[in-house]
Amino acid sequence: MASLNRNTGFILGNVIGITVLIAGIVLTAPQKQAEQAEIDRRNSQPVVVAVSDIKAGTKISEELLRVERKPHSEVPLNAVEATKKILGLLTKSDIKKDQIVTYTALDLQSGSAKTEK
Repeated sequence: MASLNRNTGFILGNVIGITVLIAGIVLTAPQKQAEQAEIDRRNSQPVVVAVSDIKAGTKISEELLRVERKPHSEVPLNAVEATKKILGLLTKSDIKKDQIVTYTALDLQSGSAKTEK
C-alpha cells in the first residue's frame, strides 16, 4: 500500500510539474512573439514596392504601389519610403513586380509629386 501511495505521489508530482512547465511556456509565448516583432520592426524599414510590372513612361498612381517592411540589408539607399512622395511622376525605366521602387527609376521632373516639408 505504501508503495502504491509513493508511486501515485511520484506520478502526481510529475503531472503537476509538467503542467506548470506547459503553463509557463504558453504564458510567455505571446510576450516572446511581441519581442520578436519589435526586433523585426527595428531591423527593417518601410519601402514602396510595385504591385505589378510597371513600364517605362507610366504615370505613378496608388494602385501600382504598396508599402512593405524590408530588412535594412535589402533596401537600396535611394529607395522610396512613402507612396505620396512619388504620385504623379513618370517612370524612366521598367519596374518589375515586387521590386523596391527607387528614385533612380523615376523622372523627378515629370509630375506633381508632393515633397515633405
